[in-house]
This record gives sequence, C-alpha cells and structure tokens, in this order.
Amino acid sequence: MRTTRRLCGLVLALLLTGPMMAWAQLPANQLEGTWKMVSQELVYPDSVVDQSGSWGANYKILNSTHFAWGRETEDGETVLAGGGRYEYYPQRDVYVEHIQYHSDPSMNGITLRFEARIEGDTWYHIGEVGDYKLREVWKRVDAEQAWAEMRGDAPARSNETADSDGQ
Repeated sequence: MRTTRRLCGLVLALLLTGPMMAWAQLPANQLEGTWKMVSQELVYPDSVVDQSGSWGANYKILNSTHFAWGRETEDGETVLAGGGRYEYYPQRDVYVEHIQYHSDPSMNGITLRFEARIEGDTWYHIGEVGDYKLREVWKRVDAEQAWAEMRGDAPARSNETADSDGQ
C-alpha cells in the first residue's frame, strides 16, 4: 500500500511538473537562439565602412536574459568575444546590451542601445557606438541544418548576403 501511494504520488508529480518544465524552456522572445552575422557596417557622418569581409565566422547566442558572441579573423589570428545581459522591447523596436565582459576591457560596463527589428529569420539593428553607428544584419542559425552539417549529412550552406537597405 505504501509503495503504491508513493508510486501514485510520483506519477502525479511528473504529470503536474512535466508540462511546466516544457513551458519553462519555451523561448521568452524572438531573439532567443543562435545568430550568424551576415553584414556589419560602421556608419560615420561622412562615410560607411563595410566590415563584412574582414572577419571570419561571427556568432551571437541569446537565452532569455543574456547574450554571448564571438568572432575571429579569417586567418584565425585574432578573436574577439563578449557578453552580458540584454533587454528586448519588440513593441518599441529596441534592443539593449549591457556588456559585462569583453576581450577589449574598455567595453566592459558599457550599455549599447539599438533600433532593432526581426523579419522572418533575419535580425537588423543599428545603434550608436562612440563616434559611429554600428549597423548589423544577423541570420538565425537553423539548428537542424547545423546538426546535419556536423553529422556530415548535408553540405554546408552559406548565408545569403542580406539586404540592409531598410536601415
């Protein structure tokens, strides 16, 4: 009898907490996930510097509260990385990064505010960084495609160059 009661209690607990555990893992917002940079421009008052071709792979990963990103040069000689907390207000098209750590110590403790929008699997944002505006375009990483590439089941796909005219 005692064993049956414990078993019933365990089953009931699993039935009640199972859906809550699954719910807790649902994305909190549209930004959660892994993103690969498609383009980056430094917009000065008198010119635009396209940084898109000067770096190798560049990824940003966001959970419900924090972000982390990293990138390296094509030759693998230089790596930049950073992360911290973020806020996202889709109703106002605002994304804010609170940088808590960065490979460039002068960036630690900085808060950056971006105008941001998501269209399908593409994230566009632009914001002030020092004496220029940073304009970036990111594509969501397709998890199934990434797993297939790692297993060798599918050829690696290149990201299409996104059109950033709307910025």
